[in-house]
Amino acid sequence: MKQWILKEKIPAKISKELNTKPDIVRQFLFNRGIKTSREAEIFLNPDYERDLHNPFEILDMEKAVRRITDAVKKNEKIVIFGDYDADGICATVVFYDFFKKVGFENFHVHIPDRNLDGYGLTPPAIDEFIKQKVNLIITLDCGISDFDEVGKANNAGIEVIIIDHHLVPEKIPNAYAIVNSKQLADKYPFKFLSGTGIAFKTICAIIQKGEFNIMPGWEKWLLDVVAIATVADMVPLVDENRTLVFYGLKVLQKTQRPGLISFYKRFALNAQNISEDDLSFVVAPRINVASRIDHATISFDLLTTNLPEEAVWISERLDVMNSERKDAVEKIIAEIDKDAHYKDGDIIVAGSANWHPGVLGIAANRLLEKYNCPVFLWGKGIAEEIKGSCRSNGSINLVEFMGKLPEDILIDFGGHALAGGFSVKKDGAEKFKDEVLALYEKFPKQKVENGVLYLDEKLGIDDVNWDFYSLIIEKFRPFGVENQKLVFGFDDLEIERVKKFGNNGVHLQLDFKKKEGDIVSAIGFFMAKDNNFNLGPGQRVNLAASLEKNYFRNNLELRLRIVDVKLEDSD
Repeated sequence: MKQWILKEKIPAKISKELNTKPDIVRQFLFNRGIKTSREAEIFLNPDYERDLHNPFEILDMEKAVRRITDAVKKNEKIVIFGDYDADGICATVVFYDFFKKVGFENFHVHIPDRNLDGYGLTPPAIDEFIKQKVNLIITLDCGISDFDEVGKANNAGIEVIIIDHHLVPEKIPNAYAIVNSKQLADKYPFKFLSGTGIAFKTICAIIQKGEFNIMPGWEKWLLDVVAIATVADMVPLVDENRTLVFYGLKVLQKTQRPGLISFYKRFALNAQNISEDDLSFVVAPRINVASRIDHATISFDLLTTNLPEEAVWISERLDVMNSERKDAVEKIIAEIDKDAHYKDGDIIVAGSANWHPGVLGIAANRLLEKYNCPVFLWGKGIAEEIKGSCRSNGSINLVEFMGKLPEDILIDFGGHALAGGFSVKKDGAEKFKDEVLALYEKFPKQKVENGVLYLDEKLGIDDVNWDFYSLIIEKFRPFGVENQKLVFGFDDLEIERVKKFGNNGVHLQLDFKKKEGDIVSAIGFFMAKDNNFNLGPGQRVNLAASLEKNYFRNNLELRLRIVDVKLEDSD
């Protein structure tokens, strides 16, 4: 059972520095590490012109811009090579839209098949580009680890520009230019843009050069897909990312993309109330699902089509795929839960030839949330090699960890410190599991705080009202990684009603009554199965929850999102 702790009270000196803000806003700012009036102004009032950094500060940006501009002007053959996830797809859309805007047509979009091709550039892809007499390859959200493949392209006379945001390996490709703010020599002030964020900065730099006749500010129309990718890729929603998503949500309110408009209609999303939660739980999963179940070009087509009829058809197709994905994930989790009981300090390493590789990342995320330990899952599907996904709770850096495995274990691997992917030879699953378990035993681990939930403030159920939400909570949006939703503690609440809903009743709803009789609902997704207290009407509980605006089927509701719940008399 988690221990709930109220966050440290704001010191008097910092409170005085922030004295133009209400007391509770000062406390919430301090909870987020904001200690000066300037930091508070930037956080609470994002400004597009003020808060976005100069793209030319990114290493190799000048070189990349010059080469892309020359290629367009000379009508050279360009391949846009995007990754197959939502970030890579959206980055590809950014370049596609730009090339179309300037009237350049001599380009080809190539997004690999997640299951057949794997991640990043491959020798067969380079062979195909040689046949097509390609002059320039632009990789988006991938490429930083493709040393041999870039070398193969170079030998064939094809230049490569890598636009990526993943961790930079010790051995980097000999590309014409590498635009990645994580490079050691890079001086860009913000290191955590998404792949689409880096692609957007590149297009901004090209426009800034003034070589093309583009209306100033046109690039802002790209912010709808920048916001989707930034939220989907779970990069920190601070600094520049906060500004990009803040304005991206405004663009999403009036997006002209038939594909997104069809999403709004199909999933009863109100454009004027579109939120980061809508992106996280409705839009991004369905854009991601194409590569997991079929091919990522389906989602790319959704975001680039100009035909409303086609958009409706693709939306329906993606929704069906998403249902298939949910079913596959539930089966994997049930299979793992059936045979194992994990505890603190454990690691989960599991797989099956019957598991679809495309859904393993989602299953790993769910298991990480449930057991708070590193997770390695593998499956086979239709590919020759075993494909896997891994997640970490912060105790190990996955890229460093996989780099320490014996060289003959993995065909390739990549990703971030907390999320990654890998490939194993088709007969190497058991050896892979043994080596991961053996390495984990001796691998240095970071201490992960477990069992503690920090509360931003204590509230009463009558404090849950539209004024508090509009005047206080809204100021801290958009929420995401490193700007988590404000979490409040509610003590001694009497349950009015308990309801289970969703597929097989997996979600939990608790209703509470305010003094004037109004009902406030608290929703806990995937919590019904973990309802060990057998909660019922009349019971009193302590609740940890965030406030959220729910707009479903034109019904606007202010509700609570459950983070944790305890019986009132429990420790």
